[in-house]
Amino acid sequence: MHSFHVVFLAIANVGSLSATAISGVGAAAGTLTVRLNKQMLPDTSSDGGREHKSAYYGQITIGRPTPQTFNVVFDTGSGHLIVPSVMCKTQTCKQHRRYSRRASVTAKDIEVDGSLVVPGDGRDQLTITFGTGEVTSVFVHDIVCLGEQEEQPVLHASATPSASSGASLGPSSGTSSGALLGASVSQASIKTASNSANLSKGMEEGHGCLRMRFAVGISMTDDPFDKFDFDGILGLGLSSLSQAPPFNLVETGAQEGAWYGDDDRLKMFGVFLAVSDFEHSEITFGGYKPEHITAGEQISWNKVYDGHLGHWQLAVKSITADGVRLPFCDDGTCRAVVDTGTSLLGVPRKIGRELVLRLRHKSSRAGCKTNLPALEIQLEQFTLVLGPSDITRAEGGVAALKEPNAAAQEQTNSTALKMPANAAQEQTNATCMPMLMFMDLPEPLSPKTLILGEPVLQKYYTVFDALAPRIGFATAHHVRPTL
Repeated sequence: MHSFHVVFLAIANVGSLSATAISGVGAAAGTLTVRLNKQMLPDTSSDGGREHKSAYYGQITIGRPTPQTFNVVFDTGSGHLIVPSVMCKTQTCKQHRRYSRRASVTAKDIEVDGSLVVPGDGRDQLTITFGTGEVTSVFVHDIVCLGEQEEQPVLHASATPSASSGASLGPSSGTSSGALLGASVSQASIKTASNSANLSKGMEEGHGCLRMRFAVGISMTDDPFDKFDFDGILGLGLSSLSQAPPFNLVETGAQEGAWYGDDDRLKMFGVFLAVSDFEHSEITFGGYKPEHITAGEQISWNKVYDGHLGHWQLAVKSITADGVRLPFCDDGTCRAVVDTGTSLLGVPRKIGRELVLRLRHKSSRAGCKTNLPALEIQLEQFTLVLGPSDITRAEGGVAALKEPNAAAQEQTNSTALKMPANAAQEQTNATCMPMLMFMDLPEPLSPKTLILGEPVLQKYYTVFDALAPRIGFATAHHVRPTL
């Protein structure tokens, strides 16, 4: 028996789910879109201020013949699918939906290398830390489907998970695609024999379905999991963040034919986060949806650095606040991790207070829904520009009563900086406060690492490409009400 321990960057807070798998709507044929719902709950902080907790998650099903349904956060900051198991008897586990391996005829108990568990022997275990909590899991191989699924025909599993299913016996080495780093991948249609074979497998099991390895929790701490409405987490990190490539959804889904299309887009997924009730949030696998990009714009691609660490990590060339370029990144070590599981903008403590001082300002008649002062994060091929409407909220005064705006987010597993309003302040004199999360990430990540969470993902349509690897940004096209 082997034990493994993994620490992930962050985890979103409470939320609720409604999800539907949509095939190829607004994107190339063969893509798979899962609709996400967001729940945003007000909360009272220790100083009496108002905060908000938010999460985006979608529905998956596991097993045959009757799919077992789970609500999971789609998290680029982690590398495994994890759901609670019926073997977990704690109250925290019982308040969530739990996976029953015995209820699925296609399920197999496996070790981390994909080999079948020998009855009577100890099992490999994985302990994963999310902020202040831990989940201890064992491993299973089964059919996983993204989005809502009806009862499915039984697909009999072989005695051992096949190599083609992403669960071969023995460790997997994987193939490096590092030669494509920074390259501008052609969008031309490339059809191959392997693509056709994967399509056949995908049609057999159903669009959006794949056979993969995943972890089932046999114990979890009360804190923080008893506060969460969702059942599990679906990791979308790079394959090196997973115990092995067969645990990685993007790698396995592309191989299994869960979605299909051009080879150069099979390991892409695009994330769109809505800003109003006039649109819906969604994640698209096997490509992206051009309809979510502002007219006249193109996706700007940025190379992922240190991909062996498993995080979607970009180089940051400079940081500018209210028109002043700060020297913080002049040594070339600044990085930014793009994380769908984080609801705030995370910044190192060494620069956090200076950013707050430069970005806080008195509200105008428009409240905090203005463009200046702005925070500019310059990447290699694109500059992210976040204004008050993206990252601030009003504190004190009438404006605070009329908001919160869409950028007033919850704190994840670090402390969001808040400055209490002056009790003597006149009601008409609110202050727009930047909602930043102060955090210093441990090695091997750079101490000058930012976390790009919900504010960035709402303003910019974001496309992740594990083939290169690279991340693309374009200003998101949002549907706004007509006055």
